[in-house]
Amino acid sequence: MMEHHKHDYSGTGSNKAYIDRFVAENYERLNKQFANQREVINSSGFGSIDQLNDVFMRLYTDPDLHLTSWEQAKAYLTSKFTDAEIRIPIQKPVKEEENELEND
Repeated sequence: MMEHHKHDYSGTGSNKAYIDRFVAENYERLNKQFANQREVINSSGFGSIDQLNDVFMRLYTDPDLHLTSWEQAKAYLTSKFTDAEIRIPIQKPVKEEENELEND
């Protein structure tokens, strides 16, 4: 059984809007993609759809993720759901620390 956690979206700001849009535009496609592995259960007892939904929850609650535009969000999120064999890695967009900006 998957653990259920109360999620805090307060620090995710515009990330939620970008992720919401990506989910709305891509969930059916991703659901079909993951459905091919529906019978596969991992060692933790999670199925492929459980894993898909878990990735979405992690994206919503990732305090380090900092999406600044739809184009950036779409590229990063599409990369997350592309087969590893054909994936072009996209670096996770993170907010620069204020101290790093002051040192430049």
